[in-house]
Amino acid sequence: MNTKLFTTTLLAITSLALSSHASLIISGVFDGPLSGGTPKGVELYATADIADLSAYGIGGANNGGGTDGLEYTFSGSASAGDYIYVVASGNADEFESFFAGTGAYSSGAPDPTATFSTNAMSINGDDAIELFSVDAIAETFTVIDTFGDINVDGNGEVWEYLDGWAYRYSDTVAGPFVDTDWFFSGANAWDGASTNVSSDAIIPLGMYTATPVPEPSSYALLAGLVGMSFALIRRRRD
Repeated sequence: MNTKLFTTTLLAITSLALSSHASLIISGVFDGPLSGGTPKGVELYATADIADLSAYGIGGANNGGGTDGLEYTFSGSASAGDYIYVVASGNADEFESFFAGTGAYSSGAPDPTATFSTNAMSINGDDAIELFSVDAIAETFTVIDTFGDINVDGNGEVWEYLDGWAYRYSDTVAGPFVDTDWFFSGANAWDGASTNVSSDAIIPLGMYTATPVPEPSSYALLAGLVGMSFALIRRRRD
């Protein structure tokens, strides 16, 4: 293989791996049909072990008004494959009631329980959501995943989830919102429903999966192999 092409290809692979790596991802969003439009919230999925969840946080971007920034920082830890449920404040009971029986639907998993409650998830079905990485020392935060368009009111958009939901296709990666990475119930799909499993539009909570991503040390190894391969090729040419 041509040396330049070989090196460029390996560097591109390394760059792609780095850019697609995220230990936490938004896997589902929902706006329930119970009194007060409850339960409201999101499902997050841990693609890798997370020793300190305070390195991540969330925020709602309401009514197309742009980002509200980091509104809530998580706590505790998570293991690869964990589902984390973040619901609007006061919605925990409604969440667990509405999603009763959903665990059995999702390959025998236990029923989901609310992990965190925050006013940041007082969202409507036309609001975008941002997931952040948080640097507590530098007191900065960076968007790592987005659902919806933070600058657009979702009413009438393909991603609207009023009285309904959106769920992410497995193995799609965190980053800027791409509507084809998701499937949607459509607005008002849950109207009149008392539970998820009795509705005509069941959200498949706990079904998103992702191919395990290499640890950062693996990226370093890959980068090292790039450099070693380049050196060997140059030595042969010399």
